[in-house]
Amino acid sequence: MRLVKNYLLIPFLLFYNFLAGQNYHAINGSSYAGSLSTGVNPASIVYVPYAWDITPFAAQVTQSTNAVTIKNYSLLSSPKNAEVSIQNGSKKRFLFANQDIRLLNTRISLNAKAAVAFGVNIRNYLYAANNRSDWQDTISGLADFMKINTGHLPLSGEFVGSTWAEVYGTYAQTIIDDGNRLLNVGVTLKINSALAGGYVIAQGINYLPLPAANGNGYFITSGSLQYGYSSNFDNIDSNKTAAANRKAFLQNRYSGVSADIGFEYILLPGEDTDEGDDNVYDTKIGISIMDLGSNKFRHGRRSRLATAGREGITDSVIEHKFSTVSTFDNFNDSLAGISNSITAIGGNFIIYEATRLLINIDKHITQNFFINAEITVPIISLAPKNTLFIRDMNLLALTPRWETKSFGAYFPFLFNSRNQLWVGGAFKAGPVLFGIDNLSNLFLKNRSQSGGLYLAFTIRPGKKYDRGEHYPGDRLSRKERRVLECPKL
Repeated sequence: MRLVKNYLLIPFLLFYNFLAGQNYHAINGSSYAGSLSTGVNPASIVYVPYAWDITPFAAQVTQSTNAVTIKNYSLLSSPKNAEVSIQNGSKKRFLFANQDIRLLNTRISLNAKAAVAFGVNIRNYLYAANNRSDWQDTISGLADFMKINTGHLPLSGEFVGSTWAEVYGTYAQTIIDDGNRLLNVGVTLKINSALAGGYVIAQGINYLPLPAANGNGYFITSGSLQYGYSSNFDNIDSNKTAAANRKAFLQNRYSGVSADIGFEYILLPGEDTDEGDDNVYDTKIGISIMDLGSNKFRHGRRSRLATAGREGITDSVIEHKFSTVSTFDNFNDSLAGISNSITAIGGNFIIYEATRLLINIDKHITQNFFINAEITVPIISLAPKNTLFIRDMNLLALTPRWETKSFGAYFPFLFNSRNQLWVGGAFKAGPVLFGIDNLSNLFLKNRSQSGGLYLAFTIRPGKKYDRGEHYPGDRLSRKERRVLECPKL
């Protein structure tokens, strides 16, 4: 199959790479992350060198796939010559994508031992994967595909996508402070509004070659296909205006609740260390469980469950049935014509969020130099079979950084759950943070299918937060306690 030059891909590339998650990797563990740190650990909003900060806008997009290659395109080149080709070979193919937009995310220190944060986020996750299958660009029809995949039967695959808006509130409190170490605990509660969701599950697809007397080809023996989508897609009418469709699409949504919980242990500098900053630390260790929750959707009226096994369904019959498909209803009619049984799916379906355990360690090296390490454990993967859930691609991250209030340079090394290693980069200048997950997207013209971008605007006060001024009146400062505990002779 020759390369497909698709000029409709141009606006998609621009939108996908520059619009909009929780992957602001550069600032993981940073005391300057402010309200954005709630996406990693709700307990991290207490030990911050400013009384407040506001992020009026932030956006992030990350994607990775080994199914296709986007050629002749990098972030520094024009997309007009972009070409997409399916990657050849026998392998398990996958797609991960997550995006978010953050609006008016705000953090406020109530005192030196407590803080709150709140804001609005719009989030989207997509996940798709199949079992091992083969693809070659010489394939000219369904029979060719079936021939080279006889050794990979039964074929299977899945797709899950979920988009929701959330209004969140975070509270964090210091529960231990003995002058040498701190322990903070935080919790985030989120009210979710499910915007759109969908899934496709194909299982147990088997086929056999036709008897020699019937010519070359294959016939389907077994398998099932189930797909569902949120019913608000049914409200879209091509005869209505965009504003009317948008209003109809956002009606009849389900609401829900989700939560994050986290702890942050901070080891303060030794007694012989004095860098003149009440917010300095030696090491921070954060442990959090993120995105405990789900989103509920009502099945759209075209959702179906179909099973194979009908006699006489060959590759040529399938190609003929689907050759003139142009609408969703056409697709369902064609599927009914080759299925042993097909039923409409009603009621609701639930897609669980990407619940995961995060362990984050941030080490202060010297002056304004730090190094951060993070591991992500996908707890949701332990869910029972047939549970719909989205996945996060993160696994390991190591980020050296140089950072002050106004400037920062960050170099995250990312190793994701699909064994891909990315080297990223980011910078901070005043209120602006801009980062790239995979620097090869800038220079190489065949890597833009895997990587991501993030952009954030954060406003902070000009004066640092004097923690000592905000402790209770009878509470001695750390420096005063050192004097009492270790008198100089």
